[in-house]
Amino acid sequence: MTKKQRNPIRLWQELKERKVVRVITVYLASAFAILEGTDIITTRLGLPSWPVTLVMILLACGLVVAITLSWIYDITPEGIVKTPDSTEAISDQRPHVDSGITEGQIAIAEKDDDLMAEANKLYADKINKYKKKEKIYSLGSVVVIIAAVILFFFSSGSPLPFSKRDWIVITDFENLTGNPVFDKSLYTAFSLTINQSRYINVFPRNRMLETMAMMEIEDPTYIDERTGREIASREGVGTYIVPSISEVGNNYVLSAKIMETKSGNLLQSVIVESDNQQDILGKLDRMSRQVRRTLGEPRYHIATQDKPLAKVTTSSLEALKQYSMGIESHWLRNFTDAREYYENALSIDSTFTSARASLGNLLIDPFGDQKGKKLLNQAVKNVDDLTDGEKYGILAFHAIHVENDLQKGIEYTQELTRLYPDNSAYHNNLGYYYTQAGLYNKAVEEYKKTVSIAPGKVLSYGGLIWNYLTKMGEIDSALIYSRNMIADNPQNAWGYFYLGSSYIGLDSLNKAVKAFLKAREINPYLLDNQYRLALTYQMQGHYNEAIKLMERMIEVDQYDAWAYYHLGISYNLSGDEANASKNFSLFRDIATGPWLETYPDIPRTYIVIAKVAAHQEDIEYSNQMLKKAFEIDSTYHQLFADVYCIQGKIPEAIAQIEKALENGYRDFVWLKIDPDLNELQNNERFRELLDEYFK
Repeated sequence: MTKKQRNPIRLWQELKERKVVRVITVYLASAFAILEGTDIITTRLGLPSWPVTLVMILLACGLVVAITLSWIYDITPEGIVKTPDSTEAISDQRPHVDSGITEGQIAIAEKDDDLMAEANKLYADKINKYKKKEKIYSLGSVVVIIAAVILFFFSSGSPLPFSKRDWIVITDFENLTGNPVFDKSLYTAFSLTINQSRYINVFPRNRMLETMAMMEIEDPTYIDERTGREIASREGVGTYIVPSISEVGNNYVLSAKIMETKSGNLLQSVIVESDNQQDILGKLDRMSRQVRRTLGEPRYHIATQDKPLAKVTTSSLEALKQYSMGIESHWLRNFTDAREYYENALSIDSTFTSARASLGNLLIDPFGDQKGKKLLNQAVKNVDDLTDGEKYGILAFHAIHVENDLQKGIEYTQELTRLYPDNSAYHNNLGYYYTQAGLYNKAVEEYKKTVSIAPGKVLSYGGLIWNYLTKMGEIDSALIYSRNMIADNPQNAWGYFYLGSSYIGLDSLNKAVKAFLKAREINPYLLDNQYRLALTYQMQGHYNEAIKLMERMIEVDQYDAWAYYHLGISYNLSGDEANASKNFSLFRDIATGPWLETYPDIPRTYIVIAKVAAHQEDIEYSNQMLKKAFEIDSTYHQLFADVYCIQGKIPEAIAQIEKALENGYRDFVWLKIDPDLNELQNNERFRELLDEYFK
């Protein structure tokens, strides 16, 4: 090879002159069309993926042949001829200037400088046009090649009725092998690897359990094809997937049927085989990628958003099964069973990061076991091996519950909502963290996103309405979303509880009672609702109804201390001082006994003792307890106002209410319903404050 040929620029010129670049451009465009067509046909017919791989190999080999032939030969009007030597080719391709001058005239022109200059100018113009044309052609070739590559890797065409960020429901694996190790474990693995996608939204298992509860299905532990279709239909999900595993000879066959919810028709099947049990997770990875591609996810996204299952979970199917059963028990709030399953998973595979993190979370909440922090500290060291959803979820929980860094927890959760904008759990958690940080406007926005994605998420509706009621004092908004909650969850008592509370804020006490009674009809054991109903009766002057309600609550639970307190108030308001004193004494015994012993450093303990002592007209002791609470924390202004009001110190009570409002207290409903502030309800200054802060 000559020095000129070794020069990259010269080599590029040589490739253009021999029309190699043109051949590559046309070949790549044609190859892309062939490959896309093969991909679409195999997907539509439910064929395995090997034809696409075979076509890719053949096209790659064909590209080498095409480049070689185009270097050696050229297609001309006279047929296929050998490409001439580069020097000769350059000479042949050099533009010939036809100036229309005869040979005789040329001889004369040689003596004529002007004519020679004209000829040279024409020649130079031809050369410049030729070079410009070559540059445009070269640039066009590069653009076509880049476009073909981009289309191949980033195209998301799908023959199925599925678009980006659509939802799918995944049923449990149909286990036709009889091997119990595949129960639960394969569903968890398959849904986990599909969930890595930011193109597809997988309907969460916990939301499926909620839907099954509304369907009144007794056994929520197995979701078959029929149940999966009904869940998808109820939730407006157009596609559901039915995976299965069977055994044929010594091989395992994994399949995923992609079904249309409306008709129940099969849209597509994806099938992979494994020749041994140890390779099943690897094949499940492959099946997941094929499902994602079948639903239209671009190849590049699959390649960059896919971690091997053995890495993000465990290579042990038995450990994965135990972990899966732990997750399900956790969702069903069987915390003791969940703890045992997580511990079993870790005993089988001590490197199982997800199991370690889940056990740590569970030990912290609800068990309050400090061993959970140690487990989380170990888990965060390996979070980069996990999926993004697990990684940032663990980091957020660790930041808040171990590092006590709420802001860092918020930032991790914000990243989750950015990566997975349709995941209601992430928006709900972010709303909760914003509430903890006092960012109430941001909190309600996240809760709104949550309920727009998952209207059946009662907890998120509660967070949204509770922020409006108690943190922002926006009663109209609370009323609207209470009605929305009831429309979306008509058989949940909390919606009526919030509706009744909103009516109290609007002074519609009869409507409030009606809402609370409806909530009690749905759930007679909802204590918060029982208290609100009793307090509303007190506001209406229906003391006997309030007394009967409180006495029934004590019959159900004789250790319900606050029932004694409010029963004492009702008796006091009704004029029965003997029964009032009796119930106040019972409450005081609990407050000064078990409560004071268990919570000696909490100001609320001393405040409630001060309140009940004031009701018993033991003002000196009440002041002692109030002073103790002040010494621990002097910012409990609303509760201090309770004590002063009971003691009859109205100016002091008003001053504390004013401080509470100045510091951001906004529980408008409680300011109106709090029986300890009963003496303030007709106070002019108190009414002015309410009007000023709650327009």
